[in-house]
Parts: sequence; C-alpha cells; structure tokens
Amino acid sequence: MKFIALLAAFVALSTSAQKELSGFVKSKVTNLPIANARIQIEETGETSVSDETGAFLFLGNYPESIHLHVYAMEFESKVLFLTQSIQARGRDYLIGGKIDIFLAERHLDLEDITVSTAVNVQKNKSPFLIETRKLSDLNGIATLNMGEALAKIPGVYQSSLGNGISKPVIRGLQGIRVVSLLNGMRMEGQQWGGDHGMGISEVGIGSVEVIKGPASLLYGADALGGVLYYSDESYAAVNSQSVKVQSIYHSNTNGGTLRMLYKQSNQKFRFLMGGSYSNHADFKLPNQKFAQNSRFNESVLKAALSWNGKNKVHHLRYSFNHVISGIPGDTPDSLIKPLDFQVQIQGRKQMIPAQFFENHYLSFENKWFLERNEVSLLLGQTLNQLTEYDEDVSIPGIQMRLWNSLYTAKWTHTFGPKLKVVNGIQGMLQNNVNGLNATERLIPNSLSFDNGLFSMWMYSLNHWNFQAGLRYDLRYIKTLEEFKGKQAISKSYGSPNASIGAIYSTDKFTFRTNVSTGYRAPHPSELLANGFHHAALRYEIGDEQLGPERASQLDLSFEVKRDHLVLIVNPFLNNIQQFVYLQPIDSMVDNLPVFAYKQLDRALFYGSDFGLHYHPHFAHHLHIETTYSYLNVMTATDSSVSMIPPGRFMMSLRYQLDLGKKIQIKDLLFQYTYMNKQNKLAFNETASPAYQLLDASIQLKWNGKTPVDVQFGCRNILNTSYIDHLSRLKNISMPSPGRNIYISVNFNFSHQLKKEKG
Repeated sequence: MKFIALLAAFVALSTSAQKELSGFVKSKVTNLPIANARIQIEETGETSVSDETGAFLFLGNYPESIHLHVYAMEFESKVLFLTQSIQARGRDYLIGGKIDIFLAERHLDLEDITVSTAVNVQKNKSPFLIETRKLSDLNGIATLNMGEALAKIPGVYQSSLGNGISKPVIRGLQGIRVVSLLNGMRMEGQQWGGDHGMGISEVGIGSVEVIKGPASLLYGADALGGVLYYSDESYAAVNSQSVKVQSIYHSNTNGGTLRMLYKQSNQKFRFLMGGSYSNHADFKLPNQKFAQNSRFNESVLKAALSWNGKNKVHHLRYSFNHVISGIPGDTPDSLIKPLDFQVQIQGRKQMIPAQFFENHYLSFENKWFLERNEVSLLLGQTLNQLTEYDEDVSIPGIQMRLWNSLYTAKWTHTFGPKLKVVNGIQGMLQNNVNGLNATERLIPNSLSFDNGLFSMWMYSLNHWNFQAGLRYDLRYIKTLEEFKGKQAISKSYGSPNASIGAIYSTDKFTFRTNVSTGYRAPHPSELLANGFHHAALRYEIGDEQLGPERASQLDLSFEVKRDHLVLIVNPFLNNIQQFVYLQPIDSMVDNLPVFAYKQLDRALFYGSDFGLHYHPHFAHHLHIETTYSYLNVMTATDSSVSMIPPGRFMMSLRYQLDLGKKIQIKDLLFQYTYMNKQNKLAFNETASPAYQLLDASIQLKWNGKTPVDVQFGCRNILNTSYIDHLSRLKNISMPSPGRNIYISVNFNFSHQLKKEKG
C-alpha cells in the first residue's frame, strides 16, 4: 500500500500543468476536412483522432517542443515540429491557438515513422532500410503464431518445430544472432536453442520493425543477423476508451484464440490491459493424418500505464506469456520410424515429451525533455523459465531459469535543425540457473555481464541525411560449476563497432548506402555442450576454444516512387569472420545425429530483397504487391553452413470492394507463395524441392453501433504437401500443415469520455 501511495503522489506531482493544442486536418487539394486522421505526440505517445470536421484536441501536459505525427488513409504522413519558444530554429508552428494541417493525397505512403531508431524519424530520412509492418497487415491472411506473420516480410523466414515453437530467421541467421526488443527492452529467452520459442504473442502489439544485418550500434552485441523491434499499440485517443475483442477458429488444428484488449486515456493518464488464450490440437497433414504431439496452448497477460508531467513522460509495462507445446518427433525409442509420428486420431490433451515456456517482461521507461535535450532511462527485468518433460511427467528432463536485469540510458542533444547527437550506455546482467531436480543439463549455471557505450551523429543537408556512430562492448562470462567433465570457465570479450550511412531522398527517388559492423561472443552452449538435446533431435558437442564472431555488412537500397508505383531493390553483403556453426558428424548416438560446434575463418552472406507495390490508376481499389528474397553463402569450404533459406517469391492481390452500407464487403485478398528448391547444402544436409502455396481471405464489416469485422479465409487452398527447408521436423519427413479454413470475428467498441476540467 505504501508503494501505491508513493506512486500516486509522484504521478500527482508530475501532472500539475495543463496546456491545450488543437487544430484541423484538411486535404491539401480540396481544403475539405479529413475525418479519422490520427495525430500523435511522438514524445509522449498521446493520440487524438480528428472528427467529421477534421478537428482534434490535446489538453494536458506535454513538452515545450514536440513532434506531431499526422497520418490518414489515402493521404501522406507528415511530421511537424512544434515549440513554445519563438527563438527555436527549424520550427513548423508555435504551440498555442489552433493550427491547420494539410495533407496531400497519396495512394501509396511508405514513409512511416520508425521507432526502433534512437530518434523517431521518417523512413525517407533514415540511412538504414527498416521494414515496418503493422501486425494487422501481416495478418491479412491469419496466422497461428508470430513467426508465421513475420515470415511475410522480405528477407525474414521462420524455423519451426510444429505450430507451437517458431523462431525468426533474418537473411539466413537466427537464434542468438537475432536480437528482439519489446518497446526498447531486450528480450532474452534461451534463443540459442533451436527448439526454444520466441516468447511473445500478438496481444497489444501494434507493429514490428526489422533491421537486417549487423545492428550492434544501438542494441548491443549479438545482432549480427538483425533486430526485431516490437511496439505496443497506441493508447486510446485522448478522453476516450476502447475495447477490442477477437475470436479466431482454425479448422486444421480444430483450435483457436480468444483475445481482448481494453484501452483508456484521459488528460493525465493512459493505460491498456489485455490477455489471450489459444488452444490447438495436432495439426492435420495433407494426407489427412495428424502430426502426433504437435498440439500447444498459450496464455497471455499484458498491461501498460503511461503518464506525463511538464517536460517528462513515464511508461510502466508488464507482459506475461505461458506456452505448453508438444515436441513432435521426440521419442525415447532407439529406432526412429518417421511414419510413426503420423497418426489417424487428432489429439489435444497434453502428453510427453512437452515443453513449458514462461516469460515475464517488466520495464519502466522515463523520458525528460529540456531545451534541445532529451534524456531517457529504461530499466527492465525479464524472467524466462523453460521446463521440458521427456519420460516422466513428475520429473523434468530439463529446467532452466534465465534472469535478465538491464538498463539503457540515452542523452539526445539537438545542435540545430541539421545536427543531432545521441550518446548512451547499456548493460545487462544474466543469471542462468538449472533446476535441482532436472535429470539433464544443456548448459551449466552461469553469469553473463554486458556493458556498452555508444555515440551516434545525424546530420541533414537538403535532400541528404547522414548518420555515423561508434560503440564499444564488453562481455564477461563465468560458469559456476564443473560441467560434464569440463572445468568452470571465466572469459572476457570486447570489441569496438561502427556504422556510417547516407540517404538521398526526393519525392520520386530514394538511395541509401550504409556500412556497419557487429560482434558476438560465443555462448556457453557453444563452448561447453556435451550431450543430448532431445527437443532439437540431436547430440551436440561444444568447443571451449571458440572465439568471437565479427561481421561487416554493406547494404544498399534503391527506391523509385510514383503516385501509383513503388519499386525497392535492396542488395546486401554480410561478411562474418570466425563464423560459428553446427557441423553434422557422420555418426549417431542413441539414434540421434551428432553435431559439433565449429568455426570458419569466413562466411560471406550475400543476396538481395526486391519489392514492388502497384496501385493502378484505372483500378482504384486494386493493390498488387510482390516481393522476392534471394540469399547465398560462400565459405572457404563448400559444405559448412546449414539451414540456409531458399529464394522466395510472394505476390498478393488485394481488392477493396467497399460494397454495401450496413453490411459491407471490405477486402478480397489472394496471396501466392513460391519457394525455390534448395540444393546448396551443408555436409549431411538433405535437399528440399520447390513448392507453391495459395491463400485467400475476404473481409466483411457490419457498421452497427458496435462495429464488427468478420474475416473468412483459407490457407494452403490446394492442400499442398511440402516440407519447408528450415523446418526442424524435416529429419523425420514430417510435412507442414495441410489446408486450413479459418474464421475471425473482431468486435471494436469505442466511447468518448467526459472531458475533464483543466
């Protein structure tokens, strides 16, 4: 109770002054009002929505200088700089009175704000090509997990172990080499294991940003493959509340998901809370059999609270994720027969072997805004618990708890309208503890400490924007016990990193170029592994002599932009020295293949992503979007890097029907995927044939007092039998799921609150 009282007093002191900001959003061509435009104060996260007259209003506390992000369907996005100081240079408006904001009509607007950068900038001013996707767009064809949704982004794939366990793959790299962040807080969940899931669900997530290639400058060591940055949905508009309820059913797993999210905002506070529950039986194969023990269920809770005072804002966030997932293909039998895992009866009740994942994420973010300065401090605490039952439901085969305490402090100084500098320090302390009753250990009890200093400089000149930065990271690893005949170790690693990039952008063309470096210290699992990893279906042997990996990437992008066409070409070259990989050895232990951790002098990853979005003038409601991702790897030896994704071509046709009034047919979507064959293989790796998939959906909307969206769809319409090259079930010849018919029902309710007196 004392804590609650102190928090209430602190909040009250933080919310004393009241300021008003209002205006109108209008069309630049017709001067008519734009309804339902979203206007957001980037510094605080406060949001307002324009009414039928185009009017919007903010009444409360916000900094003296703010960036106002304005966006609306079928119009350009715009960022305005507002200040109370008449002396401020580079301002668009002065705060006070009413302002008129004019937006130009634009059928294709890809210049959204990026939140994964140290300072929120529009994409056409960032030297790094950042793929930004709203989760609602990724689920135009509904998915069963976050990994499936992310795999629709160019250059991003998934490595899955059934439907319940999925890991992101960026340009052929996965696991420790891909860093995930939730609202800026680094997520740690034993991602070094090929059978460990992502630990995040879609509840309350508004968008995801993908940075491809080494991104160590802002996010620390390890991000050689890239970064996934998840952002929460915006809070409700000022003085309003909303409720979103979604129910979705999948025929293939005879299961579904129920989600709920409640949001409320007034002049002083903003909060959201939600949860979800998913339950899925074994997935159905194209041959009408079922993948035994591919069942899973997931429970999620999420809450966030935000409040701001004069020149400061605070965000307190918590999320909880619990997954119980069967492990298809894992068996104590000494002789594995792949067809034994394809059964006639679909099971739902949990059986062993199974994994129990539990993730807690708690963060407290604070920002202070002074004249030309922004100071932020993010404190976080995460806990990941992984428990695996192999043969006895009462005694865990594996039980690991990973505690991660972290902080990030940043200072941003604006010298003027052209130059901005970000300096910061980051650190995290990890403690991995094995359960006392577990019969097996994959890694020993250990401690890991990271610390890093960085500085980033941004300069603008006419159509050019430049960015450069330096960073130094230090990692200390200590194991706390002897492990499988190997003595405890104590190792230190350190490395500088740098990045430099430039972008030239006009209304018609954008060119980016950047060079960045990255570094990753070896993980205890790579140094000390010496035994079975049943869920990954292999026997692993580590090497204490492994050194750190170092990466250097050249990334280019060319964008051609017209009123009805956007074309993007993004070639890259990522050179990784001392590359650590798992080398299959031509031997078996208890019928499991043996893999050993090895190190190459160099692995060169290169390729390109292509994107085309065409919105023909003669067919106003038609959108045609195609992407192609290509990747190749060169090494000193021809057979060293396994699980490299093949080329992928995707095309989607979306037609906005907008038929009817009370009951409206909104969208008709067709999606086609062609996956190339993969015959560039590592030693003992098997080739994968090409395959193609066809998906479709239709969206209906009931425009009643409480709007309801209904989506019908079908995945794998042709019931194609295929095995993805990155599937962890490939070694037991288990195909991916067959045809899946789904229905999704969404209820969206919003209500305007009574305005408070200032």
